[in-house]
Amino acid sequence: MLEQDDYMNLSKMNFDVSEEQALILEQVDRVCRQIRPVEDKCYLERRINDQVKPMFGKAHLLGLPVSRKYGDGQGADMVTYALAIERIGREGTGLRTFFSVHMALGQMTVQLWGNEEQRQRILTPATKGDAILAFGLTEPNAGSDPASLTTYFEEKEGKYFLTGQKMWISLGSTAKYVLVFAYPKGRREGMCGFMVDTETPGFRAELIGQKLGLPTADTSTLYLEKVEVPKENLLGPPGKGMSVALSGLMNGRLSVAAGCVGVMQDCLDESVRYSGVRFQHGKVIGKHQLVQRHIGLMSTNLDAAKLLLLKAAFTKQKYEENPSSLELREATDLAITKAKYFAAKASFDSANRAVQVFGANGYSFENRPARHLVDTRVTMIYEGANEILEQKIALGSLGKQFEAFS
Repeated sequence: MLEQDDYMNLSKMNFDVSEEQALILEQVDRVCRQIRPVEDKCYLERRINDQVKPMFGKAHLLGLPVSRKYGDGQGADMVTYALAIERIGREGTGLRTFFSVHMALGQMTVQLWGNEEQRQRILTPATKGDAILAFGLTEPNAGSDPASLTTYFEEKEGKYFLTGQKMWISLGSTAKYVLVFAYPKGRREGMCGFMVDTETPGFRAELIGQKLGLPTADTSTLYLEKVEVPKENLLGPPGKGMSVALSGLMNGRLSVAAGCVGVMQDCLDESVRYSGVRFQHGKVIGKHQLVQRHIGLMSTNLDAAKLLLLKAAFTKQKYEENPSSLELREATDLAITKAKYFAAKASFDSANRAVQVFGANGYSFENRPARHLVDTRVTMIYEGANEILEQKIALGSLGKQFEAFS
């Protein structure tokens, strides 16, 4: 028999969570259990869940990825952040959307591109829930092609004035600050990102009510009519708005992937539970082979998505520790793209299978699979439509000389 000393452990790979991570995840789990009945009620009543901010704020969980220097920031690394969002994702894509936007698209972008004054002024209240952040890139005619946006700014007397329309903006009616992207008036280059105070005259937000899913999430259309923005609210160097936007989308995609993994876990849990109590043909349906097929595929896809997520988060952490490495940036972008693409598709598939396991009962929003089915559909559209992500993944193998849009 071979003894343990006969082997060498040459690998640094470790899928265990540390004690510190476990404490954070236990806290996230506790609040998720508390908010589930609230989210259930809001979903069935088709209204925004207004308890997300107070309940998670009380638990000091509104600034997970932010440095401890700012307010209630927890300084979580990317793997810990991803695991936390995964747990939140089990409670539904609408709930998870709040955190993806406020923290990944908002806080992480300000932390990366903001100067010290901006970080103190914006991140400090944002980590406490006193200032919710949103991300204003998409327009009625600019989705997968952000370069075609038409919102513009004019510079007068040391101030900027923004005019345009943004659409499908999560937290748009809730946010204190929206990161709005715009071109100089009359130009198609030099995009800039601005932290717009939503209380400024000329800014208006309108809720989008008739959505396929996400009834508990704030989704809005934004209207800007010569909205005044002070120079100190320009985020990042002038003309670098596209770089700011793309870095935000990278973080957003990681969050979507994590949330989708959480959805898959909940679909599997619900299917296993139901398969053990629902009787058909004289036995619980879990003993029927075709039901077992659904559960087996859900479980396998869950593991695959989780591994892609962990690799993406780990690579992102390495990149954050070496931000000057172009090689790491490209590796991170590709890893996150793969994780988001696969997890989005697989979560929708898992929800569809869970509905099938539930049978007719799966067609009711009283049961969780039905909610996951309609809610996960959007994950294949926002933060990079599947078709765009497929191209990005292919270019990872083919090389940039094969770019379709150049």
